[in-house]
Amino acid sequence: MSGSATAVVLAAGAGRRFGGGKLLAHLDGRPILQHVLDALAEAGIEDPVVVVGVDAVALEGAIRWRSARRVRNLEPERGLSSSLQLGWAAAMAAEDPPGVVLIVLGDQPRLDPDVVRSLLDQPKDPARPIIVARHADGARNPVRLEPEAAALVDEATGDRGLGPLLNARPELVRIVDVGGSNPDIDTRSDLATLLAAAWARRVRDNAAQVERIRETPDGRDFYATVSRTFVADPARADDPVLETLLAHTRPDEAWLDIGAGAGRYALPIARHVREVIAVDPSTSMLEALRAGMTAHGIAGVRTVEGRWPPDAALRRALGRDPVADVALIAHVGYDIEAIGLFLDATEAAARRLCVAVVMEESPASVAAPFWPRVHDEARVPLPALPQLVELLTARGAAPEVACVTGERRRWSDRDELVAFLRRQLWTAPGSPADERLLAALDDLAVTGTNGSVVVRDAPAPQIGIVSWATAARHPPGDAPSA
Repeated sequence: MSGSATAVVLAAGAGRRFGGGKLLAHLDGRPILQHVLDALAEAGIEDPVVVVGVDAVALEGAIRWRSARRVRNLEPERGLSSSLQLGWAAAMAAEDPPGVVLIVLGDQPRLDPDVVRSLLDQPKDPARPIIVARHADGARNPVRLEPEAAALVDEATGDRGLGPLLNARPELVRIVDVGGSNPDIDTRSDLATLLAAAWARRVRDNAAQVERIRETPDGRDFYATVSRTFVADPARADDPVLETLLAHTRPDEAWLDIGAGAGRYALPIARHVREVIAVDPSTSMLEALRAGMTAHGIAGVRTVEGRWPPDAALRRALGRDPVADVALIAHVGYDIEAIGLFLDATEAAARRLCVAVVMEESPASVAAPFWPRVHDEARVPLPALPQLVELLTARGAAPEVACVTGERRRWSDRDELVAFLRRQLWTAPGSPADERLLAALDDLAVTGTNGSVVVRDAPAPQIGIVSWATAARHPPGDAPSA
């Protein structure tokens, strides 16, 4: 083809349905518009024309533009067609006009570089100068235009861009079926749906990896053999996470600790509030929690066995929502596929506040260095703190995040570490994979002078204490049932 290929990215909309700032909203740690530009760059287009509008100044410092040219639409209220025409004119005014121009929407962060390549690889045909990527859900984007399509660009009006013209002139259009989807982000709900889907996909991929390599079943109680490693002194004074949680306590309130485990937080919090309702699916964990209550003379903790979100049996045990004033989820949720339903139930259970203790990387990541040695592949990471904050923000929760540096994970001896690693790598004692695990310990485990063991070069964990208000969900007088 004569001339190069380029793209026009339409990014001038005000995002009113989103509430403003749409293209700067984060997905997987990057602004929505950045995803689009990165996909184009991966496909070989680093110098697109980007038509910007009211967010131009804010975008300028937040986006990695590479060689992108920015064109300001001073009248974005005229609709998508005005941005299309500005971008087309800028692209065709180049000293060496492009042979094809890809029209891309700036609010489609799942743009697939392979789809871009597929469109660019199509032969030119002046008789049919328009090529449309058709996705499995019927969406038609991006659109590739050749110079012979200039007249249609001039005819575009309003906010639908080329859509009506393509429908009216099908003889000018070629369709390339590409499968998949490339959704628009029009509202915060759209973004939350996309984030929840990405969370679920990571959880499924993580679980599928386990099912492919596992040598041992989980058993009825996954934590039965290691529950003692989760016991902590409720009187400890050197835990910055606990200190942050205690700052949220009020003496007349009830807390719901979802996934309370052995009471690492439930027991010390019980000394500062009216009641703690400790929910956990593990019988052994709750037994360890009750043993801690007895050993330390702590009352005011009610233990309830069950999984979250609550089924009918757990709901009967808890009573109606809101169950408590504050709901706590500490190191829980990383492997929850239906994270939206999980958060819905958590928020419904809390009259005043939700608090989540979440690591920058999931707790299981401490075993990640062993995966290549044992299974000859990297561990699929679970979602963690960054993904939770993005999701909560998209859901409109306005989360506040306090970050602290935790202590490196320690095990009392080598045997305790081996038990932990066998659970995290699903190896059976005596198997070839287990032999590789034991051999890897010589390189990756370090024993201290007191006999405790750590994983070599494992950094101190970064932990976020995330809090968000739920009071608006519950009308005055709707008292918790706890």
